[in-house]
Amino acid sequence: MTLLLDLPTLWFLSARTMAVAGEDLPTVQEAATGLYAQAILGLTEEECRKAKDADHISNKTLIDCLAGVRALPREESEKLLTGVMMIAYADRSMKPLEVRWASMLASAIDVTPDIFQRCCVNARIIASMLRPSGGTA
Repeated sequence: MTLLLDLPTLWFLSARTMAVAGEDLPTVQEAATGLYAQAILGLTEEECRKAKDADHISNKTLIDCLAGVRALPREESEKLLTGVMMIAYADRSMKPLEVRWASMLASAIDVTPDIFQRCCVNARIIASMLRPSGGTA
């Protein structure tokens, strides 16, 4: 039986999976993960701290994550998908495993191609604000 997870746990599990798919989590991506959690998802610092705690998140699986994302209200699931793609786009590209994880999340929440494209555009815009083209961060 799959355990349904709360939004903070789903966010950090999804974000860490994208980071692993991207092979690293540079400082800009790590900072973006926390900023997105608080500014866009509306999570508190305490919720973020608890959700990231190794004792809390280490026994969760990707199946738990996908099932939990599927159970979220549409608006929250789309925000989560956008945020995960923002993490991937932080280095201005998506690696094959990053594309696969974004695709799995999109399938779990059953988004239309138009909604998926909107999430992609929003993710690129947010990522571009975090790393201006002239910067080397």
